[in-house]
Amino acid sequence: MKRHLIYLLILAWLITLRADSVFCSKPASEKGGKKKNPLEKKEIKLTWYKYDEGLAKAKKEKKHIMVHFYATWCGWCKRMDRYTFGNEGVRKVLNESYVAIKVNGQSGEKVKVNDREITERQLAGKYGVRAYPVTWFLKPSGERIAPRRGYAGAEEFLYILNWVKDDLYDKISFGQFVKQQQKKEKAKKK
Repeated sequence: MKRHLIYLLILAWLITLRADSVFCSKPASEKGGKKKNPLEKKEIKLTWYKYDEGLAKAKKEKKHIMVHFYATWCGWCKRMDRYTFGNEGVRKVLNESYVAIKVNGQSGEKVKVNDREITERQLAGKYGVRAYPVTWFLKPSGERIAPRRGYAGAEEFLYILNWVKDDLYDKISFGQFVKQQQKKEKAKKK
């Protein structure tokens, strides 16, 4: 009986060691074992601008503007950074069709608005930001279209980006747009 218990304990210990090596091992890139393939796709980086710089760039390039208000302590903001703005499709649409602006709504950092300097905190107040995150969409001229308050996942955010970039907000409701897109996606799968 003791012998079986000893074998069972040794077996459990070996399984634990094996599980540790499988689940706690470093990726090949950290080990130095596997080199990156130069033909692999490069990761798309999202370019963020300060408020005043972004408005000038959008006007010059005739691109829509996305102004993302966040706070450093905001958990949903961090989640949105990681999962929404970390999504390759979202980054691609933003880089191609938008000027992305990021504003820390709690910051005392200065930005120029209408030839006068104000803090990012004051700018957030001008946009009516009372909780975070809030994402405003603007026309290339800087005219406000609408905000998206709170966290938005990558799938929903892509719908919003496409709806705004194609100027469909003047022609069709967002709900109708989403239904149309979902019908198209279902038809493609068939």
